[in-house]
Amino acid sequence: MKRPMYNMQSLFVVMILLLSNCVVLLKQNDYKPVKCSQRQIYAGAPLYTGNVVFPSHDFSLKSPLDESSQKRLDSALQNAAVFTHSSAITAAIATSQGIWTGSIFPKGSVSKRMFYWASVGKTLTAVIILQLVEEGKLSLNETIERWAPLCPNASCITVDDLLKHTSGLFSDNEDLILHKNPHYRTPDESIAISSKHGAMFCPGSLWRYSNTGYVILGKIIESIEKKPYHVVVYSRIVEQLGLQNMRALAPNECPGDLAPAAPSSASESVMEPNWGFAAGNVVSSSEDMVMFWHALLRGKLIRQENVTKMFTELYPMFDKGTFYGRGVMLYSFTSKDGLNRTWLGHSGGTPGFKAVVAFSPSENAFIATEPVNKNETHFVRLNSQF
Repeated sequence: MKRPMYNMQSLFVVMILLLSNCVVLLKQNDYKPVKCSQRQIYAGAPLYTGNVVFPSHDFSLKSPLDESSQKRLDSALQNAAVFTHSSAITAAIATSQGIWTGSIFPKGSVSKRMFYWASVGKTLTAVIILQLVEEGKLSLNETIERWAPLCPNASCITVDDLLKHTSGLFSDNEDLILHKNPHYRTPDESIAISSKHGAMFCPGSLWRYSNTGYVILGKIIESIEKKPYHVVVYSRIVEQLGLQNMRALAPNECPGDLAPAAPSSASESVMEPNWGFAAGNVVSSSEDMVMFWHALLRGKLIRQENVTKMFTELYPMFDKGTFYGRGVMLYSFTSKDGLNRTWLGHSGGTPGFKAVVAFSPSENAFIATEPVNKNETHFVRLNSQF
């Protein structure tokens, strides 16, 4: 048991270090808007060409890790909170040996509080879209003019482009006015903000992260299901998996059970957790986030071939070793022992929140963590603690 527990504690190190790159604000004036009459062949940086390894075998998440392992991970979480100067932190780890979860909150706060997972919620949107495709209600090759006719190049942007961030749509959260006042806006308002800036490139030709694309996916879901997005998330994912501490926020919902954000300065604007709609408005415990990802990779929410499809055509992201598929990310890195590793998951962040969930094939383990932290540079100090 000694070696596996060392490796699981080491998961904290890599996971926390990944978080230092999960908040990226791009300049809104670094391109000239383009108008396109057709899709173009991808001409960006090379896609990921390595292997993608899924869980080698299924295991139950009903049994806790043994008491000794839990104590060691409790101690690791305490160290993580101290050395990252986190006002609150949560983590969960699940392996074939059992599951462990822990959370730390400020003194006097209510127990069992939820955490805001930001863009990690995009995976739930992608899963629902792929469920609709499996049910014959939608095609990934459909263009989006039926749902967003005013978007630039709507006649040649496909649903698949939205999933993969190859649409060329300006991400509304990059708008400087919105960034300074990040409160809830309706999906149509978000799309209008994006459209005002014009398209960044022709669909398919490049990759660039776009929250607006996932906002449109949320509109597509609501149009097909005839229900609000947060209701669909509950019926298709939360209820189906029996999760007790996960939900998508309703429009204008201000959750009272959420760990408070920790912006890096008093002048930094904190985004309202409901602002992202289908681009990221999920609040959850770390345990339920792990349970969701376990169910996803084991083919319990969509067919296994579609799980595999989520990790094909992996596009290079902002930082070296991080790639994006269809609502999922792949992290490729070199571990402390010099071995090449890959993780499957998704990260997210806004001012005051940083989160990541991932599956480690080498450990056959799932981990989710979110430190609420003012200064992400403190993360590197964890490396000397394990």
